[in-house]
Amino acid sequence: MTETTYKYKIPSYYPQFSCKGGNCRNSCCIGWDVTISFNEYCRLHELDCSEDLKEKINETFAINHYPSRECFAKVAHNEKGDCPLHMDNGYCLLHANFGESILPAICQYYP
Repeated sequence: MTETTYKYKIPSYYPQFSCKGGNCRNSCCIGWDVTISFNEYCRLHELDCSEDLKEKINETFAINHYPSRECFAKVAHNEKGDCPLHMDNGYCLLHANFGESILPAICQYYP
């Protein structure tokens, strides 16, 4: 078995990073291909939340054409290329209502 070593470039600000929401000049949510696992998809669809939020979750995540357990669904971007859960104030609707732990891994670990 061959051992592989990877090198990563990490921005100097990364250890202190926190989301600035609407005060940020960029957006983590626009234009990226964001996929979630089967378990994350199920967890989000089983949330105890309002009917409006359930509907928003349903329209946000589309099951992939060839789903796997790790890449089961993806964000179905809105007309601006943004995640439908990205609120006008720059924050995530899921994060605002349920905290960071409910977010899919890709959203928790970005940037």
